[in-house]
Amino acid sequence: MRGAVLLLVLLFCVSAEGGGVDRGSQSSVLAEREIWSELRAIKNMVGEQEVELQTHKDNVASLEKRTEVAFSAALSSGKFGPYTTETPLVYRRSITNLGGAYSSNTGVFTAPVRGAYYFRFTAMNNKHGENMAVNLYRNSQRIIHNSKQNDGNTFISNAAVLHLNQGDEVYMRLHENCGLFENDDTYNTFSGFLLYSM
Repeated sequence: MRGAVLLLVLLFCVSAEGGGVDRGSQSSVLAEREIWSELRAIKNMVGEQEVELQTHKDNVASLEKRTEVAFSAALSSGKFGPYTTETPLVYRRSITNLGGAYSSNTGVFTAPVRGAYYFRFTAMNNKHGENMAVNLYRNSQRIIHNSKQNDGNTFISNAAVLHLNQGDEVYMRLHENCGLFENDDTYNTFSGFLLYSM
């Protein structure tokens, strides 16, 4: 920008002095045309820079307006399972649900934007001798299977980072012939958050 201003000043100085050429002469007219041509080029260049600057401002604004997505939920108090088929787990006690991407009615997290997400779950059973197993799914694909033979108060937990497209669903299911126990101590949880959008 400073270079453009210096060029303008130089062109005006040359034009004003005439460079020793008579104003009415043909070379003076040509010099004036060249000056006006240069001024138009500078004006066009400044216009392009203004557009580029606005694009950068828009990009910064979109980065500042990042999507906030984070949730954590727990099962309601009671005994879950064992069931003869794999059963959806619906974590109805919402602890946090920034962005509203987790449904406490269905137990399903739906990705609002394409990105990398972190998910974690915990599970507990207190019935001696009863198997405990839970599965984490992305859409219809099982990503994690965690299981343990219960010998009293038994706990399991796991986590994963998943690349999700907008609209992908992540949810938990109780494995067949397995059980869980929950009370007000919040043993069984399902949590997740957006690491970064892509």
